Amino acid sequence: MLTSSATPLHAHSDGAITIHEVEQDVAPKANLEVEKDPTGGFNVHVVTSNFVWRPEMASKEHVLGEGHAHVYLDGQKIMRIYNEWFHLNTYQFSSHSGEQILSVEFVGNDHAPYTTQGVPVGSERVISVLEDEIQPTSGKTSQKFSILVTTLIFGITFTFIWRRRNQTK
Repeated sequence: MLTSSATPLHAHSDGAITIHEVEQDVAPKANLEVEKDPTGGFNVHVVTSNFVWRPEMASKEHVLGEGHAHVYLDGQKIMRIYNEWFHLNTYQFSSHSGEQILSVEFVGNDHAPYTTQGVPVGSERVISVLEDEIQPTSGKTSQKFSILVTTLIFGITFTFIWRRRNQTK
């Protein structure tokens, strides 16, 4: 499933103060080509038209048709990209398995979103994330283990010092 500029994406919720409203015929366009990476995650190719990637101009003056893109996974901004290829590390960014929406939105050099009729310009794809490719949801187990180990070490150290102190008296 692929959607280009048809639904409101996320730019307005990022606190953008200005926007770059452009006509449909000159708006940046994208097609997301997503391939499963054999070692995990996805390799993503953002095929563009009406757009020039300008990483060296990030955070500088806006020039129509230039900029970079913001990447979202299930509505959460996870990174910005400065060229047409990136690796989506699902272990780092996914909090659950199953279908998720990967979206890319174009922004100007000044980080303000490109919009057409008030709708952010970009592209979306539904990806399927496997259970073994997500970050652990229960850090509580490892946290409990760390607390247990720390307590055990403290207890052993305290006992050792206490015994030595009592032997010297």
